[in-house]
Amino acid sequence: MDPGLEVEVLEDRRLAEVLATADRKGPPTLAELMGMTDEIGEAILAIAEGELRDGRVDAARTILEGQVAANPKDPAAWVLLSRVHRVLREPLAARFCAELAWKLEPGSPATRLVRAEGLLPFESERPAALELLQGLLGGGSPEAERAAALLAAIGG
Repeated sequence: MDPGLEVEVLEDRRLAEVLATADRKGPPTLAELMGMTDEIGEAILAIAEGELRDGRVDAARTILEGQVAANPKDPAAWVLLSRVHRVLREPLAARFCAELAWKLEPGSPATRLVRAEGLLPFESERPAALELLQGLLGGGSPEAERAAALLAAIGG
């Protein structure tokens, strides 16, 4: 190990604290063990989204892969990682990420939209994708606008 590299040692006390305060159905995430706050997670996602928006897809992918490894229970990270895989023209990976996001938060317009986008490349899944898109219409949200644009583009 590099002697100049500082590594936080997870103390038994911190592990006990996480386990005692968490309402869970499984082991704690790495983010929970490290004490990563929601604000830090949101900041990481904002950086990744900026990288994606600015065309630095590989950087966004690296950031998001780290985020979902640290906190696999974060649907927003899975949504963004699905978008990255779509940009990279990796439909199966995009669908996998979209399905995980949707399973974590099925009522969210963002996860429903990304799931629909993840299903569209697969002919056998197109009816389910169209149904999801139609269910997003109305309300003036960014997801509704995207759903309307996709439906118009594919003739749904």
